[in-house]
Amino acid sequence: MYEALNAMRRNGVEKRQRLLACFEKITKTPMETQTQLLLELLNENKDTEYGRKYGFAEINSIEEYQRRVPVTEYDDYAGYIDRMANNGEENLICGSKPVWYNKTSGTVGTPKKIPYTQKTRDCFSRYSLGYQSGFLYRNVKEKYFGGRWLNLIRCGSDIVRLPDGVPYGPISEASLRPHIDKWNHIFPTPLEATFSPKKTDARYLTARYALCDRDINNINCTFTGFVLDFCRYIEKNWRLLVSDIEKGVISSSVELPEELRIRLCAELKPDPERAAELRAIFEEGFDTPFIPKVWRELSYVVGGASAGFSRYTNEVRERYLGYDIAFYYRGISASEGIFSVPVELASHESSLIPDSLFYEFIEADSEPAVPVTMDKLEIGKKYELVITNHSGFYRYRMKDVLLVTGFYNRTPLVEFQYRIDKTVSLMGEKTTEMALRVAADRTAKECGFMLVDSSFYPDTENVRYVCVMEIDRVPKELKEETVRSALEKNLERINPSYGEKLRSGLIKPLKLVFAQPETYVLYKEMMLLKGNSIAQLKPVTVIGNELQKRFFFALTEDFEEIKNIAAR
Repeated sequence: MYEALNAMRRNGVEKRQRLLACFEKITKTPMETQTQLLLELLNENKDTEYGRKYGFAEINSIEEYQRRVPVTEYDDYAGYIDRMANNGEENLICGSKPVWYNKTSGTVGTPKKIPYTQKTRDCFSRYSLGYQSGFLYRNVKEKYFGGRWLNLIRCGSDIVRLPDGVPYGPISEASLRPHIDKWNHIFPTPLEATFSPKKTDARYLTARYALCDRDINNINCTFTGFVLDFCRYIEKNWRLLVSDIEKGVISSSVELPEELRIRLCAELKPDPERAAELRAIFEEGFDTPFIPKVWRELSYVVGGASAGFSRYTNEVRERYLGYDIAFYYRGISASEGIFSVPVELASHESSLIPDSLFYEFIEADSEPAVPVTMDKLEIGKKYELVITNHSGFYRYRMKDVLLVTGFYNRTPLVEFQYRIDKTVSLMGEKTTEMALRVAADRTAKECGFMLVDSSFYPDTENVRYVCVMEIDRVPKELKEETVRSALEKNLERINPSYGEKLRSGLIKPLKLVFAQPETYVLYKEMMLLKGNSIAQLKPVTVIGNELQKRFFFALTEDFEEIKNIAAR
């Protein structure tokens, strides 16, 4: 049944194994690779306006590059990018014309346009597809082949062409659109579950069609939190889904454009046998993982994860998937490039890629901020990432902070920690995203409820933290003040500076509010409808703009009412 699909996946296995061998080699000599890459980038771009300004042609070493070229941020390139995109000017910051402009989320101000050249695309393809498939084949062997792929990546934005003729939009659109002509051979879900028209319940379509397919081989998502959303949806709506599968219909309660409903319903057939299988599984309850019972051929999950987001991954594995299904946690990447890849399954740490970008690092909270190369990194320290890429960014501050956890051969292993612009600091206490997440997770564990998600708002007017929590499975005897007090104490333990400011009266006691059920799912749906890329819908640990503030505080509920809804 899946011969063509498996033939496609077997094609190039030897090439991917050679790529893994090449990666093994360059991780043993990373600085030689880094030096060669930097000199190649400078030579390729020496005749650009930016290259002439900083004398790229005269630079022959890393040290000379660091002396001549300043550390930069996006605003240093905005003018050049505007001239490129709107006037069609070339050779400004990069010798190669972009093949795409990546659209950032745009929740604050004007969305950025991140240039994306063919070399950047090739590097992404080499490591996000080639290395990934080779690594998975090496680790799961023949289980790598099998049925279709369950895609949980959603695309909610139109692609436009800028005046220079280059496409502009979320990169997730660019990665999935090439598969449209063979979609039904690869994925069990209809195209509209991914490229969702307005007023389309994509969660229903994804779950309903996926449940019909017994032979799903793997799950692909941007972040493992989306697998958790998917599993929770099935748990809460399995009766509707099974009934529709049994009858071969789409319930009238499901929101769909009428034309799409008619077309999909015309193709559906009753499947009482599969419905009976599913009903028997779900009626057993959800005390043990149901996913391996529903899809017995499911071998692995691919998705972004980091130690800071372990809440989502842990619940997915413990409650829904179990531990026999392999997890490939993608490394660290952004619109500017792909930075790292895993070297072990189910590991939050990943190895930097020596031939992807030229890297520098600024030690977190250090003064003065002096960038160093990867050979100067120390285990246990945190560093802000600074990159030079194939798309015209030089010594560019990513504002991502990484923890060095060890070395793979001679190349640093890193974990993503937090973004500098997402740190909460009312009185200089600098509470990071990681600290906020850990405090919320510990509080949930201590108080005995399930934490769906949480966000913190720095209330500058009242000089206090406000925490929004969406919770489930709440013990009947639990009191609101118990939760608030436990959260406050956990914040103090994790960030002693916060505790000092609290005890001195510089920061007022924390305020806790509770979100209505499915608030965080609704937020993701809203952002997709606004044209944002699902790849950029990271957990909202820090409420950082007016849109987020209005949304989350509008959907709150009294604690006792939440307990009634979410009681065990």
